[in-house]
Amino acid sequence: MAAPPPPGSLPPPIDAAAAVKLPPTEQPNPEYRQLYQAYADAYGSIGQLRQALDSPVRTLGATDAWLGPEARQWSGQLDTNRGTLKKAADRILWDIYDRLTATQRTIARV
Repeated sequence: MAAPPPPGSLPPPIDAAAAVKLPPTEQPNPEYRQLYQAYADAYGSIGQLRQALDSPVRTLGATDAWLGPEARQWSGQLDTNRGTLKKAADRILWDIYDRLTATQRTIARV
């Protein structure tokens, strides 16, 4: 599963200047603004989560300090967990993206 499109590919929240141009029956949706910001924040930092286990995998593979069947088994588990973590990071982004794209930018004025 690849990461979803970047936040800039989506319509931004409606700012105060654009809100003035809305029909009198509509207003900016605060939920859309919150989701957009959450998506931008997550998208900007998700790389750290994806790469969290890269360094331990490199360290384990670059040393002869721990050898044997237990080391190989643990290394295999670490590599599997690294893949699971990367998939989970993409799932987090997709969940926010799906919710954001299903949310209207405007709502009825009450």
